[in-house]
Amino acid sequence: MMTNNGGYQSNYSSGQGGYFNQSPTYTPPPPNNYPPQYPPQQYPSQQNYNSYGNSNTYGQPPPNPYLNQGYPSQTPPPPNPYLNQAYPPQTPPPPNPYLNQPLPIQAPPYGYSNNYPSPQYPNYPPQAPVPPVPPAPYGNANAYMPPQPIVPVPVARPATAPVPGLGFNPYPTNFNADNDCRILHNAVHGLGTDERAIINVIVNRNGLQRAEIRRRYKALYGKDLIKRLKEDTSGNFKDIVAGMFMTPSEYDATCLYNAMKGLGTNEGVLIEILATRTPQQIMLIKNAFRQKYNEDLEKWVKDDTSGNFRKLLIAILQCNRSMNPTPNPAMCQNDANALYSAGEGRWGTDESTFIRIFANRSPAELIMINDCYARLRGKGLLHAIEKEFSGDIRKLLETIVQASMNLPAYFAKRIRNSVKGLGTNDSRLVRVIVSRSEIDLGLIKQAYHTSFHRDMLHDVRDDTSGYYREILTGLIARC
Repeated sequence: MMTNNGGYQSNYSSGQGGYFNQSPTYTPPPPNNYPPQYPPQQYPSQQNYNSYGNSNTYGQPPPNPYLNQGYPSQTPPPPNPYLNQAYPPQTPPPPNPYLNQPLPIQAPPYGYSNNYPSPQYPNYPPQAPVPPVPPAPYGNANAYMPPQPIVPVPVARPATAPVPGLGFNPYPTNFNADNDCRILHNAVHGLGTDERAIINVIVNRNGLQRAEIRRRYKALYGKDLIKRLKEDTSGNFKDIVAGMFMTPSEYDATCLYNAMKGLGTNEGVLIEILATRTPQQIMLIKNAFRQKYNEDLEKWVKDDTSGNFRKLLIAILQCNRSMNPTPNPAMCQNDANALYSAGEGRWGTDESTFIRIFANRSPAELIMINDCYARLRGKGLLHAIEKEFSGDIRKLLETIVQASMNLPAYFAKRIRNSVKGLGTNDSRLVRVIVSRSEIDLGLIKQAYHTSFHRDMLHDVRDDTSGYYREILTGLIARC
């Protein structure tokens, strides 16, 4: 088979597979009769140009009419009147009298030896010499040094002397016990009761003067003043009036008796009184309890409590707590380690170790033990007690720690919890104000404002009424 492919012949039938032969009948294509699309360009003749002297022929561009023409003339700027002028002469600063003066050797910080020299800095005025650092009172030089606790020392004072340092206004010096006895007798004699006369005598007399009034009243009228006042008063007002004519130990013994008599026990009263009193005060309370009720306080506590709570209360009633104001650092560190090993450092809790330490260490020693425990664990004893205990034993241990650190702040919190919210815990409010009225009620008032940013007198006035409010606010305002 022969095909004609544009002048080429392909013979497929011969089996030559793509063998092409030029066809003998090849016809050339017709001439292109289309007109020219682009006219021939005529370029002007150009001279040979070669910057290097070669025979290459590059066209030279037409001459630039602006070549070698300068810029139009411009007006020169005016001369600068301040050019090359010197600054006015200045007065040199006065010489520094402290330049290159060495500092005196100051006291080294804690944890370094006393021969550690301070670096010398210029431009410092001379400093007054600093006394050498005293030895660390709590042990090694590198040990944390908490502030020493301030333990007030009781001072004996006469009956008519004002109480200094606690914020009390001076009591009147023209005290006459017989005259006050007549005022009180007339206030409760006959029909009705003159409550304001009773309030005026109680608020304006101190504890020793009220004790003398009670003694003289029995000598003049043959009857105990407290029983006579209870017959003509009632409610919370009666409790305050009776409590203010008692001695502190007699009042605490009465509160403990009322907390345990009958069915049930008010553990909060036992915690508040026994955890915040000194061994000497607890001994007086035990004697007053036996004298007034002919009963043994320790036996009553043992019968009305149980478990570890009872064990710690009985240990406190032994009056073996140390009142040492200067604790032993080594002993406190050992106690902190023992408390950790008995609590957070083991499975379960060894309550006997906590009872032994909390019932026998002084407030100053407990403060240092708390600091040692905080360095050991990063948190103090309150965190360990919260983690290891619950119920009444936990409240008792926390009260011992809080009372050791800041006793007025503890009672301020008790008063705040009595008046905040709906209702008033009158028994707690009366107990705290009466028992602390001539001990540290002024400090409690300050701690109340510091802790809660509120006025204790204002809060008590808002939550009470009648003569009950008048005598409470009178005792608080006295501070």
